Amino acid sequence: MSNHLIPHIDQRIAPHGSGAGAVADALMALPAGSMHHDLMARLLVAARTDRHALAALAAYAISCADEAPDRAHALREAVIARILERQHLVTVPATVVGGELVPSFRVGQYLCGMGVFGTIQIDPWSAPWTAICYRAAQRACAACGLALLTERQALAIACNILRQPVNWTGGKIGHGHLYRGLHRGLGEGPRPGNRRSTCPAERRWHLLSNGQMIFDMAGNAYSWIFDDVQGDANGVVAAAFAAESPSIHRGDESAVTQDAGPAPGADDDYRGEALIRGGHWCSGETAGVFHLRSEDVDHADLDIGFRAAMPQ
Repeated sequence: MSNHLIPHIDQRIAPHGSGAGAVADALMALPAGSMHHDLMARLLVAARTDRHALAALAAYAISCADEAPDRAHALREAVIARILERQHLVTVPATVVGGELVPSFRVGQYLCGMGVFGTIQIDPWSAPWTAICYRAAQRACAACGLALLTERQALAIACNILRQPVNWTGGKIGHGHLYRGLHRGLGEGPRPGNRRSTCPAERRWHLLSNGQMIFDMAGNAYSWIFDDVQGDANGVVAAAFAAESPSIHRGDESAVTQDAGPAPGADDDYRGEALIRGGHWCSGETAGVFHLRSEDVDHADLDIGFRAAMPQ
């Protein structure tokens, strides 16, 4: 599927509503009838669909911060509201994982990027927000009305991907292997979602059973995961992996997940650490939708980012 089709399948919602209040406040901070008012009004309207208008507003807010702090603050809030309106999310259908049904949920189509003013920005143009620790990723999600992707949700996405023939290099379930995304070290660092690898084996998107696409579930950058299987109230691993844990046990599908990324074994103990999934741009053959490991909760590295979902 070619890149020019990507914008037509993006799903957008606004976690905090339309942002109309923030936009109105921004306009009230400008003298009515002034050149500034008319220009900003046009840019605020254009920013609903034009990311370049949004960048212009952000630059203006930063530039006038010393001379007109009230105006800068109002514009800052309006820019953040517009960013939250433009998040690219997809719906993951209800999926059975480990014998239990994970209800349908909304999740970022791409890894989270960092927007202006430290706001999460989920779109094809933003590079993944990496070099962020687990707790900071949690806070960034919460500040935008979102939540860090959970372990059960990550498994639901992986299992859904597994069951679609188009996601296999051989065109049939179990034929070849599941596409691993950016994993061969052909570039330097994680890339925005709209960057396409020159290597066909590094296809970055996977198709879900409802026809929607999700990017970088394997490769490009790891994702921090809130562990709601072995974890405590903060999503940090609190127990060893049980033999039947859905995190490591694939059941009847185990034969076709052998090449989808390594995972821990029964009784492996990651207590006190946070889970990460997927792989990064130079993970090699370890990258995969079922690849699972852990890192210290305070660890921050260029190869670890995060994905946000709508709270359940």
